[in-house]
Amino acid sequence: MSITTLDKVVKYCNIYPMMTEEEKRRCELRANMFKALAHPLRIYMLEKLKERPWCVCELAAELGVDKSIASKYLTILKDAGLVGMQKRGILVEYTLIAPCVLNLAACAESDVFSNRKKALLG
Repeated sequence: MSITTLDKVVKYCNIYPMMTEEEKRRCELRANMFKALAHPLRIYMLEKLKERPWCVCELAAELGVDKSIASKYLTILKDAGLVGMQKRGILVEYTLIAPCVLNLAACAESDVFSNRKKALLG
C-alpha cells in the first residue's frame, strides 16, 4: 500500500480516533522505524555498523550483495533515523546512530524464545 493510499485510509476511516497529534507522530515514527527493521539483511547491516563505520562498497562486499542493494537499504535505515552518514571527500561513511535498537531486538528475541519454550514445555 502506498503512502498516499495509507493517508487516505487514515483520513476517511479515522483509525486514530483517540490519539493526540503528538501521539500520532510518535507512533508513526516508531512504525517507520520498525518497517525499516523488517528485513534480515537490514538488521545484519546494523550489526555490522555497530562494529565500525562502513562505506557502501565495503559493506556490500562484506555482505555479499550488490552495491545498489546495500545503498538502497542504507537509505531506508537512514530515513528511519537509525543510521547516519558522513562525507569525507568523495567517500561517504555510514554509522549506526541508534545502537539501542539492537539491544531492543536482542531483548525481544530473548523474551520470545523464552515464552515459546515455556509454551512448548507446558
